[in-house]
Amino acid sequence: MTNGYVYFDNQVELPAKIGSSFESIEAAQNLIYSFFIEAVSQREPENVLIDFEELFFQLQSPDDEIQVDRALTYLLEQGNDAVFNATLKRVCYILINNWYINRKHQSIQHFVHRLNLEKEDDSVAVEPLLNLLRTRLLGFLDSPDYQEIQQCSVAPRTSWSSRYTSYLLVPQFNDPNVSDEQKEFARNLSKQLKDKYKFDLAMYIARSESAHSTTKKQTNPTELGDEVLNLIKRTISSQRLSNYKNQAKLFLKETQSLSYQEFKQSLPQYLMVHASNQPPIKTLREQVCKKLDSLYKIHNSQPITKGLTLRTCNRMIEVLTTEDRETPSPTFTAFMAYGSSLTLVILLLKVVLISNSTRAHLDLCVSKLIEYYQDQDEAKCKPLIYFLEVFNLVFAIFTENVQYHLVRVGDEESPTEFLKNNDKNPSTYRLFAQSQGLDLRGADLKNTNIRSLDLRGANLRESDLRGIDLSQIDMRLANLTGANLIGVVLNQAQLLIVNLSHANLNEALLIGTDLRRSDLQQANLLKANLESAKLDLTKLHGANLSLANLRSASLEGASLNQANLYNANLKKANLSYANLSHTNLSYANLQEANLQGADLRGANLSGVDLSQANLKQANLSQTNLSNTNFYRAELIHANLRGANLTSASLNWASLEHATLDQVNLSAAVLRHANLQYSSLKQAVARYGDLTRANLAQVDLTDTNLAYAQIRHANLNQAILKNTNLRGANLFGSNLIAAIVNGAKFGENSGLSDELKNQLKIRSEQSV
Repeated sequence: MTNGYVYFDNQVELPAKIGSSFESIEAAQNLIYSFFIEAVSQREPENVLIDFEELFFQLQSPDDEIQVDRALTYLLEQGNDAVFNATLKRVCYILINNWYINRKHQSIQHFVHRLNLEKEDDSVAVEPLLNLLRTRLLGFLDSPDYQEIQQCSVAPRTSWSSRYTSYLLVPQFNDPNVSDEQKEFARNLSKQLKDKYKFDLAMYIARSESAHSTTKKQTNPTELGDEVLNLIKRTISSQRLSNYKNQAKLFLKETQSLSYQEFKQSLPQYLMVHASNQPPIKTLREQVCKKLDSLYKIHNSQPITKGLTLRTCNRMIEVLTTEDRETPSPTFTAFMAYGSSLTLVILLLKVVLISNSTRAHLDLCVSKLIEYYQDQDEAKCKPLIYFLEVFNLVFAIFTENVQYHLVRVGDEESPTEFLKNNDKNPSTYRLFAQSQGLDLRGADLKNTNIRSLDLRGANLRESDLRGIDLSQIDMRLANLTGANLIGVVLNQAQLLIVNLSHANLNEALLIGTDLRRSDLQQANLLKANLESAKLDLTKLHGANLSLANLRSASLEGASLNQANLYNANLKKANLSYANLSHTNLSYANLQEANLQGADLRGANLSGVDLSQANLKQANLSQTNLSNTNFYRAELIHANLRGANLTSASLNWASLEHATLDQVNLSAAVLRHANLQYSSLKQAVARYGDLTRANLAQVDLTDTNLAYAQIRHANLNQAILKNTNLRGANLFGSNLIAAIVNGAKFGENSGLSDELKNQLKIRSEQSV
């Protein structure tokens, strides 16, 4: 995958062309495939659709450099209907699959709608080749191939079997006659439908069982009605006693050193087919024993292996569902006749639990059962539909990443005691779901009790969580890209390595929240409260944190470049080694903040309060620091080259060894500031106040200090070469030991005649 797009045909090569001739039909097809693979990866869907229409509707090349119209002309002349259909079908799946991967579902629907409109167009082309194209296009639109493509738009359908599309897609996964694009689309769509079912089921339970549930009726994703809650409760209670997963582990452990024949003899006991004389179980017992006895006899004396286990489990699945992959097996028919769907599903579950790889084969067999019945009326298929609903439910409970827990309301009785006591009132128990990595994309979770869900790794992309109280929740590794989190309460929540890019956290409460290494790029955190939050190494590029409260927050090594922190409260925040380049920090409160080693190049710090802040080794070059308060701030070894410090307040600031070359300190106040060993070459400090500042050994070469207040300043060994000191007040400053070659004096207050003479002599002697 590159840039979010999928490429299935890296081996495609452009054919050599002479005029409109091609080496082969395959070469012409590859040219067309290559063109659309490139187009769908680089262009917007509407433009790709125009390319498609120009080629397949008008036989025109959408690109002068790649004459795909010649390739299609060659196919029309040399090929037949089958060749044309295969080419067009693959192009359709190239477009559909890439749009699907990039969540451009509306583009898929528009594409299918455009094809449907073309099907309804009864116009006739005059040109023979265009007429042939038109005829073959209409033939394709009437074919089963196009019916498959129509399903890609996920349009609502009336057939009962459409509810089980996730299984009907399975036969395409390994069909050698299906293109890679179609297989990939089928897999993705099948997974999406299954994930949606799991999520809808979890949300139905969460809302139905929530003590704060609204009176609004919740959508039930099953066809089991209100029975679904009681069925889950009883199934979970039963599972606590029988413990299917532990049984499977124990069986595998006990049989790992057996021969294959001994394994086959042990399997019926594990499946408990000898435990009942009910008609369906009796039929199953006969079928299983007969099947196992004749199964792979050549391997009877060999040790059992995972491969043999898988093959044997696949055969057991067939005995329970369909043995010829066309019609229901006798065992399946018997279970349906006696209404024993749950028993059958549990048997299938037990087979899968000892060989997880057989799940794919089970899904295939289920798809064949649906295909067998799908043309019949829904009323006649009720036993099968009930089986499918129970199958979906049980496998969601026991094999997926959702865990369900049963808790008695107002009582300490355990689920096991509940079953033993034959409690006929499951409503006395409340059901809770825990999810790992659930796909909750785009979900509306307002007024929903999701605190019981395990949301670690959950996909909450573009979900709606406005105003929900999720204090102390664990959502590590979750994806909340683009989520609506306005006013959400996430105090002391675990959001380590969470993706919150483009999320809306306006006025959200994140006090003490752990957001380390999270992605908050372009997120909206306007007025958010992040006091004492952990944001170390967090990505906040372009985030809006204006008016946010980040008091005492830790942002060590965080990336805040181009972020907006206007008027934000960062008092005592730890921003050491953070990237704040080109960040808007105007009027922010950074009192006592730790900015050691921070990158503030090009940032806007005008009006900021940096009093007592630690800016050691910080990079403030080319930064706007006008009107900034640096009272007692530590700027030792800081780089302020070219910064704008007009009217800034640096009283008592520590600037030892700092680089202030070409800085603008006009009207700045540096009373008692320590600038020893710093460099202010070519700086401008007109009308600045450096009263009692320590300027010992400071390099002020070519600096403009005209009309500055430099009273009682320490200028011992200061370099004042070519420095403009006209009108400066130098009262009480020790200039005797300073180097003043080329310095400009005049109208200086506090400069005695004796000192003037001494400076003149010294200057002349130093030339």
